[in-house]
Amino acid sequence: MPVMSSDAFGLPDAGVVEGQVSRWAAADSGFGALLRTGLSTAEALARWGLQLLKANRFEDAALVLRSAVALAPCDPVRWTNCGMALDRTNSPGEAAVCFERSLALSRQQPDTWLLLGLVRKKQGDAAAAEAAYRTALEQEPTMAIAWQCLGLLKEEGRDYPAAIECFTECLKHGGASAAVLANLGKLYCDTGRFAEAQDAYGRAVELEAGNAHYRKMLRETWFLRDIMEGVAVEEATATAKESATPQDDFGDRGLCELFDRALALLSGFGHLEAAMRVGRKRLEFWPGDASTEYLLQAISGTTKLDRSPERFIVEHFDALAKRFDTHLVKELGYDIPAKLAAAVRASTPEGHLYDALDAGCGTGLCGPLLRPLARTLTGVDLSSRMLEGAAARDVYDTLACEELAGFLRRSPGGFDLMVAADVMIYFGDLAPIFDAAAGAIRTGGLLAFSTETGVEAGYRLKPSRHFAHAPDYVRAAAGEAFAQELCEETTIRLEANARVAGNLFLFRRR
Repeated sequence: MPVMSSDAFGLPDAGVVEGQVSRWAAADSGFGALLRTGLSTAEALARWGLQLLKANRFEDAALVLRSAVALAPCDPVRWTNCGMALDRTNSPGEAAVCFERSLALSRQQPDTWLLLGLVRKKQGDAAAAEAAYRTALEQEPTMAIAWQCLGLLKEEGRDYPAAIECFTECLKHGGASAAVLANLGKLYCDTGRFAEAQDAYGRAVELEAGNAHYRKMLRETWFLRDIMEGVAVEEATATAKESATPQDDFGDRGLCELFDRALALLSGFGHLEAAMRVGRKRLEFWPGDASTEYLLQAISGTTKLDRSPERFIVEHFDALAKRFDTHLVKELGYDIPAKLAAAVRASTPEGHLYDALDAGCGTGLCGPLLRPLARTLTGVDLSSRMLEGAAARDVYDTLACEELAGFLRRSPGGFDLMVAADVMIYFGDLAPIFDAAAGAIRTGGLLAFSTETGVEAGYRLKPSRHFAHAPDYVRAAAGEAFAQELCEETTIRLEANARVAGNLFLFRRR
C-alpha cells in the first residue's frame, strides 16, 4: 500500500486523501465494495481500516484510519480507532495523542481512557497510566478489566495492599479468571496472608486444573496454612504429597523445594516457631544441610556465631546464581551498588582512577558502575557460580574465588578503593575484615560498604541469616586505620514486603 506523506503525526490533506481513494479502491476489492454501498468516503475508510486492523495489517490500518480521521476530525470514535492501530504498530506516543484528542471531543469514554492508560504504561509513565485508569473507573466503576490493569500497575510498583484491593474489585465485577485469581494468590502469599493465598489458588485450579504452576502454588500455600494453624509437619507433608497429581512429579526434589520456600516465608514474616518446626523436619529428611542448620541458629538467636559459615555462603549462592540478578534487583528492589557507587563518585576528584576491589562481587552488579572509576578492577567472591555471572559482564580485569579476609591479607597495598555491597551482613565481628582491609588499601584510599541495622549496640544475627551492626560498633571496629567520611541511613532491599533498613559507610585509609 502506498505511503501517504505526512508530518510526525499531522493528518494528511483531505484533498490528497480523496485523490488516493480511487487507487485504493482499485487495489482492494473489499474497499471498493464498501464504496459501492453508498457510504461516505470517510465512513468507508473507517470501516476498511477496522477490517485491516482485525486482519493484523497494522501499518496499513494506521494509514487508512489516519485518512478517515482527516476527513472527519470531529469524530472521537475515529480518533480512538486510529490510536488503536498506531498502538499496534508500536507507536505509543502517537497512539496517546489520538486517544487524548478523542477524549477532548468526548470525555465520557471509559474504554478510551483505559486504552490511554495502557499506552502511558508502555511509555513508562505510571502516574499518567493510573490517572487514566481511575478516570475510566469513575465513569464505569464495574469495569473489571480496568481494575485488573490498575492492580497490575500497583503490583509493579510494589504497592501490594493496593494491588490486592484492585484485584478483589476485579473479581467482584465479573473479572474472575484463573490468571487473576493466581495473581491475587501470589500477592496474598507475598504479604504473608497464607490462608487467603490458598483460597485464591484453589479457585484458580478449579478454573484451570491443567496448570501445573497453579497446582504447585496451591500445594505450597496449603502447606503453609496447615503449619500456621498448628498442624503437625508430618501431617502437612502427607497432605502435600497426596494432593500432587502424577503429572506433578512431586518427588524428593519437589518436597525439598516446598520446605525451603516455607522456611523462607515463615521466617521472613516472623513466624519463627513455625519455621523452627519445619526446619527441624527438613533436617530429618536431609541431614547436614548447611543452609537449614544456619537458619535454625539464626532463628534461635544464638550469640555464638561471629560470621556466616563458608559452607552456607558457597551452597546458598551457588544455588541462587542463575536467578540472582532477577531475584535481587527486580523482585526485591536491591539498589545498594548504585548508592555506593554514587558515594564513591562524590568523594573522587575529577579524572582520578582507582585500583579497585569489588569485595563479594557476586554476579558483578557493582562492576559496570565501578568500571568508569577504575584503572584496574578486581572482583573476589566465595561462590564460583556467582563469579561466572561476573565474568560474563566482561568488566573485570581479575576475578578470584577466595575468602575475603584471606584475599586481602595476601594483597598488601594492592588497592586504593574497596567496595563491599551487602557483604558485611555475613560477618558479625568486623574487626578481622577491617584489619585485613587496612593492609590491602593504600593510604588515602577509600573503603565503601553497606550494613543492616536492627541492633542498638554491637552486632546480632537476625532470623534472615544476616548480621545487623550498630553504627557505633562499626566505627569502633574500624579502629585507628580508618577515618569515617560518610554514615548515611538507607534501605537495602525488600524482605517480607518491607524495605530493610541499613547504613552506607565510607571510610578513608589514614
